[in-house]
Amino acid sequence: MNTSKITTYYLDGQGGASTDLPAQADDKGLIWHHLRYTDVVARNWIKGRDELSERAKLTLLDNETRPRAEVEESQIMLCLRGINFNDENNPEDMISIRVWMNHTTVISTSNQISQSVRRVRADLEKHVGPKSAEQLLLSIVEKLAELTDDFVDKMDLKIDDVEDALEDLSLTEFTPQMNQMRRQIANIKRYLLPQKEAIDKLYRTKTKFFTESFYDQIYIYVDKFMQLIERLDLMRERALMLQEHFIANISHQQNSRLYLLAIISAIFLPLTFLSGLFGMNVAGLPGVEEPQAFNYVIIFSVALTVILLIWFKKSKWF
Repeated sequence: MNTSKITTYYLDGQGGASTDLPAQADDKGLIWHHLRYTDVVARNWIKGRDELSERAKLTLLDNETRPRAEVEESQIMLCLRGINFNDENNPEDMISIRVWMNHTTVISTSNQISQSVRRVRADLEKHVGPKSAEQLLLSIVEKLAELTDDFVDKMDLKIDDVEDALEDLSLTEFTPQMNQMRRQIANIKRYLLPQKEAIDKLYRTKTKFFTESFYDQIYIYVDKFMQLIERLDLMRERALMLQEHFIANISHQQNSRLYLLAIISAIFLPLTFLSGLFGMNVAGLPGVEEPQAFNYVIIFSVALTVILLIWFKKSKWF
């Protein structure tokens, strides 16, 4: 998107558009205005539009909106969310896109650069874009669904990679990755649920504003967003299962080490007792005058260790 906060396209009805006003007023066709509502000039521009109701103006300029749809006979108001692909933001900080439209004008606003809007504009520049208001709305919804689907695919692959490398990951590697994925899943689903409901409301509220072909197409995206929500639910369950499996592996490793230490302690406990017993500085200790006494003690200690190892093995301690 260019640096301008207000961009106007005049659709020619043939899949193309121009930013220049047609020479004849009758040739204007559909007009699409896209604005960054965080810009003061853009906000004042919206406030001065007579065709917009006060409710529509507030919705287009609101700093925080959940996805929803308001359908009337002569106009449509739709609030949507898209994945944030801007470098300075996280993908789960979803971009808010609002679309108001009547038969001749479409006004859309966003708080940041939207890849979905960029793709629609790129199609118009290639003369393969929307030809009418309803096609423009479908194109925006389609691009939002495609980009969300692509991002969910990448998240799914990340979970696959973590699952494949689970045995080799350390706690400092696994925890940040899993926390990030779970946060992204939760935040994206937070907006996709009402977004699916908004598009479903647009489908169920039949008006003369749209053709039957539009409703056939919009139903596809109702189903698409439903699939995305189901995939996010499945990914959340997989993330929880991976976390539980990883914690179980850590616990198993710790228990194995503690078990090994317990066996070693059991072996050295009688040897420690024996060395402590013969290390007492009291009169009357046996073998003090015997030159081979030390060798006897060593042989006895080794034999005791072997007997303990054989006993532990038969008892299936290891």
